[in-house]
Amino acid sequence: MVLTDITIERLATSDIYRVSVLLAESMCTNPNHISIFGDPSSARMEKQRKMFEMVLSDPKNTSFVAKVNDEILGSMTYTTSDYCQLSKYEIFKSLPKYIKMFGRSLAPVLKWRKNWANHDLASPHVHFGPLAVQKSYQGKGVGKLLLSEFCQYLDESIQVGYLETDKKANVPLYEYFGFKVIATDELFGARNWFLVRQVKKNRAKNDKESQTADNNYI
Repeated sequence: MVLTDITIERLATSDIYRVSVLLAESMCTNPNHISIFGDPSSARMEKQRKMFEMVLSDPKNTSFVAKVNDEILGSMTYTTSDYCQLSKYEIFKSLPKYIKMFGRSLAPVLKWRKNWANHDLASPHVHFGPLAVQKSYQGKGVGKLLLSEFCQYLDESIQVGYLETDKKANVPLYEYFGFKVIATDELFGARNWFLVRQVKKNRAKNDKESQTADNNYI
């Protein structure tokens, strides 16, 4: 397999279940997930799968998958800052669903959500995540390909990117794509990182000059 064999395409409804399994399997050993759900078991994995299925099914989120033929190698999701945080009312309204989904894990899930929400940017941005790659394809450039697509979208639309991670090993990868750590915090005894990718000044300047020229021409 070479990188050119991989295609990036919008997540199809028919692929939501498969991608939710991929996300649960890829992230179940992340520090926050271990602290909240414990060591992976079928029941604990199903909680995480349902959590990701909820994210992937939300029409306010945009998701893409990396594929070779029909095999899904990885996925990424993002949304705008208009929708990246739930209001207290939305959380309260969804509590019965959350209790059924998470059971005893609900309290730490809500603590996790609140901690990350407290660090969220107040200014407009595109909120990135989750990003995951099938374990057998990790380290082969799939994650970089997905991130490259996302950063190209940010540059073309002149938007700020924002993300969080609880894995130190992920930080250099995000920094490679122009994200910078703006804060860290301790959650469940583990370090979490919060990163921002600012609009490229030259790109914004060039687009503004082009728009001015077009307006003058018109």
